[in-house]
Amino acid sequence: MRMPTTEDPNEHPARRAARLSRTYFAQRKKQPWLDLFAEDGLILDPIGTSYMDPSGEGYRTPEAREKWWDDHYEAEFYYAMNASFVAGNQVANYESLIMVGQVDGERHSFKCEGIWTYEVDEQGKLMAMIGYWEEDALMESRTPLPNHQFYVE
Repeated sequence: MRMPTTEDPNEHPARRAARLSRTYFAQRKKQPWLDLFAEDGLILDPIGTSYMDPSGEGYRTPEAREKWWDDHYEAEFYYAMNASFVAGNQVANYESLIMVGQVDGERHSFKCEGIWTYEVDEQGKLMAMIGYWEEDALMESRTPLPNHQFYVE
């Protein structure tokens, strides 16, 4: 199933939360993104230890999720939704994304493909956002972008 990009009154709550999470993050809308989560909502992106989560324990409190945002929001994110599957109160999305950011004072792009799952409670708040992607593949995709600018129409 293709992921909708606009409001749909019949949209599954988990699919809606996933869409808004990506949209708010890409648009740098911190507070609306934080407000998507339940009080004890969990971020594991990716699962296990990584440069994004050195402890591998995830982010479970409002303060921890805000720290996760502050540590990662500076990169530009460009998303492509490849497939989306709903089951119960969750959705699993196969996504491709390109991140553009500064590394040692120079712009680089990184490509990441993976599965992200989103679980919501009865109010549609995110209980969990979990990423399945490979850090090594992300780092191997690093491409310098001297004087390059992405344009989105």
